[in-house]
Amino acid sequence: MRNNFCAFLLLFAINALALTEQEFIEKVISQDTNFEKDQIYVTIKQMELETSRASYSNWATALTASLSSSYYDIEKDTTSKKAYEKHRLKDTQEISVGIKKRFLSNPSSLTLKATHSIPDTDITRYKQDKISNEYNVTTSDNTYKVSYKYPLLQHDGNALSLKTYRRDVLDLEREMLDFSDAQEKFLVGRLKQYIAWNFHQKNADIYRDYKSRLQAIKVNEAIDESKLNTAILLANQDILSNDSKLQSLKKVLVSMLNDSSLWTKSPNIDINKHPEIMPNLTQYLQKNVRNLLKIEIDKRLKKIDLEYHNNQSLYQLDFNISAEVNNNKGNTMTTDYKSTSVLYTTRLNFSMPIGTDINNKKNIRITHLNLRKLDIDYNNKLKDIFSDAQALIVELHLAKKSLNEYQKLITNVNDESNLAHTSYLNKSVPITTLIDAYQEKCDVELDYIKALTSYQKSLLKYNDKLDKVLPKSASLHSY
Repeated sequence: MRNNFCAFLLLFAINALALTEQEFIEKVISQDTNFEKDQIYVTIKQMELETSRASYSNWATALTASLSSSYYDIEKDTTSKKAYEKHRLKDTQEISVGIKKRFLSNPSSLTLKATHSIPDTDITRYKQDKISNEYNVTTSDNTYKVSYKYPLLQHDGNALSLKTYRRDVLDLEREMLDFSDAQEKFLVGRLKQYIAWNFHQKNADIYRDYKSRLQAIKVNEAIDESKLNTAILLANQDILSNDSKLQSLKKVLVSMLNDSSLWTKSPNIDINKHPEIMPNLTQYLQKNVRNLLKIEIDKRLKKIDLEYHNNQSLYQLDFNISAEVNNNKGNTMTTDYKSTSVLYTTRLNFSMPIGTDINNKKNIRITHLNLRKLDIDYNNKLKDIFSDAQALIVELHLAKKSLNEYQKLITNVNDESNLAHTSYLNKSVPITTLIDAYQEKCDVELDYIKALTSYQKSLLKYNDKLDKVLPKSASLHSY
């Protein structure tokens, strides 16, 4: 009962110190300082996008005010006895608030404007060369106007701002893909070390098991003592050499991940991992591989440029509609008045340049050529990744078959070492036979770990090729 309890405690301790691949990945991804520079690039792009969106589509408000004064005088020599205006002093106060809104989905604009003005005029009238009368005219105007403009062909001067916003949307998306690339590149580098850590750790277990088996041998004859000691000495050298590499690797990981707990842990890789085979590999690559997605974004950026240049080569045809309400009151020389008027206006403005914009035409041709280059790059990259992935699938399939054969071989050499041990106890074989059986068992187990490590590296390479190493939960898109 006590032995069972001790075995349970030992198993619990081993499991507690085991570090699974998923736990290791989480430790790596949590090292934000390694991606701080890339995060800054993303933040800059976010700021640029927010600024271009705000500058183009936010409600733009303008407050204007004016004071003006004018004096009019005329020298007139006439025989007419009709009164005419000799002097006019006009003071005007005006204040207006205008709000303009542009839309991200189209190049139209909406304007709202309210104006309040108070013209005050003193008028002096003459008949021939004498004053006829003097009077004051005071007017109060409140005008409210809403207008909407939609460019049917060539967009107006704000087209460049709209293009900037649309490019900034894609620039941010591309920068986020670059950020994920940086994370995955860092993660792949650490996972290679994790696999190497597992390799040396498993080797250490095999070497120590081999040494323990040797130390458990009871020498039947004095001459066998030196043979056994030599084998143990060689085993110690293998242990020391392997431990040196293991400790050096762990030191790097502890420093890189800033986690001293790794000193007391051991990796625990699932040996039954296998590649995920996609039913439609081409479609998967097009939708998930970041190198291809970034080329697609580059193509979309060029198409935005092309759309802009094509649009700027069109004629101008603007549709305008507006409604205006005016509340007006004031006086003339003899009467007071008050009125409210409404004005509706619909207008089409057409403008056609004479000649061709040579620079714009050049930009269109260059953009078409750049799009063609990107198409070629995309197709070549897709072919390369597809062929590499297919080759890795074949390689992994063959490696898996080899690992299955190794497992059968391990069972055989284990049986042979047990048989050699029984035969040695019966004194039917010399100690060298038993040492050789233990050595062969150790060598086969080491070869298996080497083959397993090669398989794990190839699997990592396959997942990296398909951008499957970085967990989706770690992607910046989920922020």
